[in-house]
Amino acid sequence: MIFDWFFLIIIYIFTNSASKLIQKYILKDPEIDSTAFSAFFMFLTGVLSIPMLFWDNVILSYSINNWLLVLLSGFIYTACMTLYYKALQNIEISQVETIATTRSIWLMLLGIILFNEKISYSNFIGTILIFSGLLVIYWNRSSLRSFNKPHLYTLLYAILISSANAIDKYFLQFFSLTLYQVVSYIIPAVLTVIIIPNTFDKFKYFLKPGKPICVILLSCLFQMTATLSLYGSFKFGGELSVVGPLAQTSTVLTIILGIILFKEKWNIKRKIWGVSLTILGVLFIRLIHF
Repeated sequence: MIFDWFFLIIIYIFTNSASKLIQKYILKDPEIDSTAFSAFFMFLTGVLSIPMLFWDNVILSYSINNWLLVLLSGFIYTACMTLYYKALQNIEISQVETIATTRSIWLMLLGIILFNEKISYSNFIGTILIFSGLLVIYWNRSSLRSFNKPHLYTLLYAILISSANAIDKYFLQFFSLTLYQVVSYIIPAVLTVIIIPNTFDKFKYFLKPGKPICVILLSCLFQMTATLSLYGSFKFGGELSVVGPLAQTSTVLTIILGIILFKEKWNIKRKIWGVSLTILGVLFIRLIHF
């Protein structure tokens, strides 16, 4: 059983990283609307997850209050993923993923506020290291001039998705994992189309026969596999305190491969030092406790 959950988290690390790298490759095309891509990608990932319901013991909540909160979570995911893809289209993936490591801080704060979790010295040190890493990368001549809108979008994404994850933690006791995955992907996609009506018209670009739809489909399959593997690692015996730090290595892998594959050389020396500090900060929050 230990091998089972560990094997699943290894699958998550590589498939999650692969999905994000492919998404960056897709969004390098200037003709793509990032909001339309967000809706299309989430909807397709949700639809591809539906067949997995046949292998799951489906559990469904019939509480109206629960579904209203699921809808709230959907609005949060709609906003945060729209921000994420806008940032991913405009700046390096290594920068996006580095700023996104602040999720560890926001999750820690939400744990304190919502679940009465206690902060430790290691949490405090980790928080300082993460923010220090970001300052090393973006602080230039007594200002944050290189920290622009896409960077702010990523920071807001990290805050919002941490809030959505806190809601997910609560709702997974009322829904089966696969069903919740289907719902959590499809609802934000539908909300995006409703809130921004012209989004649906831009789906035509993704439906052209040939390379675009095939590459998007591949990314969706990786994302579907990554999410199911992460959920499965908890279901088959993995402890949060162990699985959490291991899952963070996906971010490290994405940053490294982003620098190599896309030749992301902007501020490379400062980025290496900054990334090292943020990764160390994540370790203090997630793995080291005192």
